[in-house]
Amino acid sequence: MKHSTFVIRLAGSLLLLAGTAGAQTPETAGYLDRFEGEFAKIQVNGHQQLLHRSGKVIVDKIQEVSSYRLVSAVKQGAYGVVDRKGDIIAPFRYDAVKVLGESNRENPGENYCLITVKLQGKTGAVDSLGKVLCQPEYSDIEVLTPKTFSIKKNGLYGWCDMKTGKLLQEPKYTEVSRSYVIDGLITIQSQGKNGLALEDGTVLVPPKYERFMGWDSQQLFSYYVPGGKCGLMDRQGKVLTPAIYDDINAGPSDALVAVKVQDKTGLLDVATGKLKTPLQYTRVDRLGPLFQVWKGNLCGLTDSMGKEVIPAVNTEIQLYDSKGHSVLGAIVSLGPSSAAYTPPYYAVAKKGATAAFYDASGKQLLPFDYSDIRLLPLHDKVYAALLKDTRCGLADLSGKIVMPVQFAGIDNNYGTSNYNDDAAGEEKNNFICVLKEVKKGEAGVGLFNIATGQLVIPAVYSGLRWQNADMIRLEQGDSSGLADKTGKIIRPLKKYGAFDAVSPQRIVEKRYADDGSTTLLTNKEGRVLYENKYWEFSPLSFNRLLTPEARKTWPLQFNSGLLKVKGYSRENQFVDTAGKPVVFDEYKYVGDFNNGIAVATTQDDRVGIISIDKKVVYPLVLDDLAPADDELLKMKQGKKAGMLRKDGSVFLPLEYDDIDRVYDTSLYIITRQGKKGVLNAEGKELVPAAYDEIRYNRDSRMFEVTKDNKAGLLGADGSTLVPAIYDDLDQNQAWGDNSPFPVLVKQGEWYLYLDAQGKPLPYRAKKKKGYND
Repeated sequence: MKHSTFVIRLAGSLLLLAGTAGAQTPETAGYLDRFEGEFAKIQVNGHQQLLHRSGKVIVDKIQEVSSYRLVSAVKQGAYGVVDRKGDIIAPFRYDAVKVLGESNRENPGENYCLITVKLQGKTGAVDSLGKVLCQPEYSDIEVLTPKTFSIKKNGLYGWCDMKTGKLLQEPKYTEVSRSYVIDGLITIQSQGKNGLALEDGTVLVPPKYERFMGWDSQQLFSYYVPGGKCGLMDRQGKVLTPAIYDDINAGPSDALVAVKVQDKTGLLDVATGKLKTPLQYTRVDRLGPLFQVWKGNLCGLTDSMGKEVIPAVNTEIQLYDSKGHSVLGAIVSLGPSSAAYTPPYYAVAKKGATAAFYDASGKQLLPFDYSDIRLLPLHDKVYAALLKDTRCGLADLSGKIVMPVQFAGIDNNYGTSNYNDDAAGEEKNNFICVLKEVKKGEAGVGLFNIATGQLVIPAVYSGLRWQNADMIRLEQGDSSGLADKTGKIIRPLKKYGAFDAVSPQRIVEKRYADDGSTTLLTNKEGRVLYENKYWEFSPLSFNRLLTPEARKTWPLQFNSGLLKVKGYSRENQFVDTAGKPVVFDEYKYVGDFNNGIAVATTQDDRVGIISIDKKVVYPLVLDDLAPADDELLKMKQGKKAGMLRKDGSVFLPLEYDDIDRVYDTSLYIITRQGKKGVLNAEGKELVPAAYDEIRYNRDSRMFEVTKDNKAGLLGADGSTLVPAIYDDLDQNQAWGDNSPFPVLVKQGEWYLYLDAQGKPLPYRAKKKKGYND
């Protein structure tokens, strides 16, 4: 069932049909059906009809439901229109009606609503409030612009004001249409020629031209005369140049346009009407804030004033903005969407198989030494990726080389290389994963520090994994080792070696001997601090109940000064950074510490939380402790449930039968003594625990409740919308606004409708519509 996205509070108790003092007796119908949007099917006097959600209007047939929920419908063979409140705004007396409207949230200035009505072959207009804009006296009426509508009389067109119906232009043109050369203009046509007019009816350009063409949102446009020649006009209709050009194209500003005569194009200064750049180009294209100009197969760039900043000697030019987006015309390509580009701008110019890098002023930042150059966003910066044959490197946007061209590729944790830097710390963005071919078809990974300009780890490894902000695990086939962030080898590669940095200064390693293996805690220099042959260390295996969500994928580290010794015969033993064992003898199990606390169990498997100094943070009396979300834990004791915060403090006490978080909200459905209620984000009662069942509908943001086999509706704030006193409840199947109202309910032997205020609609029935009705 679909419901509304808003909640309506009841002013008082709901009015019920049965036993309501002073209430008018509703009309009895043969059957009622639930609402589907604006209407519900009901049977009146043996005939199926459609009841509007207001309860005010019954119609025989729906023609259309508009975006403003205006409904054109048929009643007793006549057409009319009903608004969302159920008011008749076009009475049911017309031969035809049509609702014309545009509802655009992104561009509300484009919105309009107009109703056309037809009577005895003539057309009139009504607005969305029912005001008659013009009587049925025209042969046709259509929307012209969001502020005007066209009228047709005696084969000629004029237009009227959309709001007032005032006649703005008498019907005197053979055609009128919305003009897109400049917003707010209307194209008028007479004797096969076109002109332009303002919406208020003022003729801006008399109808004597072939056509007009505009560009984007600029204030200029071109006009065309017989023979296909064109000239330039401004938005006031002033002729700026004679019609002597074959074509005119927009420039990066209103000051400069491209004009074409035969096969040559030049740049025209709009202010003077004279050529700023002679007719010397074979093609000119607007490229963001610049012009891309061509001489035959070679291209260059000019600035917004026509100065050639990059000579037309290149085979290709690509313009980028400072975010690394490719600039295409007036739009920046951003993949699935588009947005305005961000200066400053940079250009990659190619001459055959070589590429160079320029800024928008034409300053050459990198020479023609590369096979390709592309702008590449990495972390929080944008770089120029330099390609030379099969090798690549990086430069910053000033042209400074920050990584030499010597690598097979760059992969900053987004490609197929085995590189993971989620635990790399604050300097993470300084490091770039680089690739080099180690075997044919096989690339090794390494690490380059952009800040220092140094290759800290050569690209010879099959995988790199940051252990913490200082240490990196090295993998090469079945061998592993460790390096620090400067590239210093802390543990050289060892076949079947297992080295894991559990802090910047401590390493867990596994050593093999003829009589088996042993796991050791060592310092960086290799001195053994602790060893245990039963220790089964795994960097990604630890108790995560108290760990923040963002750190659950990080390798296991010393936390609060302790590291758990897993796999040992005792599940309560740790080792400190000095290698001294720390045993929590009072407990059967102690999980990994986080911020000084850990989950622990007693010998009889009672669960709680303790601190690193062995103090009880939450009593060890629980049967179970499980994750609820990133901030909370669900605790159980016997048949009771509660909630703990991850610092061990109580969010909800152990007094509920069950607790379930409502998805997409900070609300909780609780069960107490078999009855359900709702708590808010602070744990305070929103809905008392008085219901047998509560289901949250996230579309309507309402709770569907049942109590003693009776159904009702509650708002997201806990307010009663429909009390749980009905034997049956069907919500409105509304597709547009998701409103559940009116609802079809059953009380006793009667079916009836309730609106959003709880008031009954004026029909009831002893039967609900069946499949065969």
